[in-house]
Amino acid sequence: MEFTIQKADFLNGLYLASGIADRKSTMPILANVLLRSDGKERIVCAATDLNVAVSSQIPARVRKEGGLTLGARHLHDIIKGLPGDDATLTRTENNWCLIRSGKVQYKIVGLPDRDFPRLPDHHEVNFATFSAVTLGEMIRRTFFAIATDESRYHLSGALFECDGKTARMVATDGHRLSKVERSVTGGPTLSQGVLIPRKGLGEIRKALETLGGEDDNVELGFHGGNVFVRVADLVLSVKLVDAQFPPYEMVIPKDADKTVKLPRATLLESLRRVSLLAADRIKAIKLSLEKGTLRIASDNPDLGEATEEIDVDYSGGPLSIGFNATYIADFLGELDDDEVKLEFAGELDPGVVRSVKAAGDIGVIMPMRI
Repeated sequence: MEFTIQKADFLNGLYLASGIADRKSTMPILANVLLRSDGKERIVCAATDLNVAVSSQIPARVRKEGGLTLGARHLHDIIKGLPGDDATLTRTENNWCLIRSGKVQYKIVGLPDRDFPRLPDHHEVNFATFSAVTLGEMIRRTFFAIATDESRYHLSGALFECDGKTARMVATDGHRLSKVERSVTGGPTLSQGVLIPRKGLGEIRKALETLGGEDDNVELGFHGGNVFVRVADLVLSVKLVDAQFPPYEMVIPKDADKTVKLPRATLLESLRRVSLLAADRIKAIKLSLEKGTLRIASDNPDLGEATEEIDVDYSGGPLSIGFNATYIADFLGELDDDEVKLEFAGELDPGVVRSVKAAGDIGVIMPMRI
């Protein structure tokens, strides 16, 4: 194997591959990136942790066909630091690789490409066109609500539903829920929702940010227990979570009779100020609604008290309810609305934060006893 490749193109492929390669695995080859010639004008650059896989075809001048696997992180750092615009990689004896650029030369050890795991095959996937901006936005507005505790398998990803016209993504960690809904044209048609794991969503988002543009579309498909995302010459596959997502519609309150609309930025900034004196772990704050006023307060015996009042158009009955300020702030921080709507039923019922601009974007936060 011998090829010469442009540094910038190579780094794009290595950046995504190095994020997926698993350095902690008991299988050393999973920490490596696969490099293999694919004709005379390009190479395949691939990585997998057996749950998430990425494969990109990168233009190159191939002088000798073949393949090799090299440590993903080290290779990325080496290529990034090279002085020239091009790099030449040559496989030598015993799976070593010689890397040259100008007067700089490295020789690093690798593993044979024949031992690299087989990647999911995307050639039989029925891809549908999907807006890169829409997909990235849906991931961004639900990602923070996914459970980080991997033992709660059914909450370890975001539910994706699509009937070809409406796409929906929902995530919850048991304390809060975020739901986003978008109209799509020609999207994939699924008979039931699928659960996409947290790491996979993060890698899809990274690929969109690296390769996608605001006017670009991606191709989205589902096959063999995997979701496939194709962007230009890159294919990313993610193994779906085999678990039943909770019936999320039952969590969203239907009888909230106390509603207030207010500026998103005003509420977010107030939450951040008042929560400075809340306990670090739970960030407990109390929201109190009275005629014309929303009062936000925190009380910490070790630090002190903080209160702030916001003038609002509210004429309903009084209500005091406790929440984790971080859960509300996380949802507000991902919206781009000028105004949001808060909906409450009672002090023991979940609170709802609803986007005014996109009615399908809903955050549900479980209350706290304070």
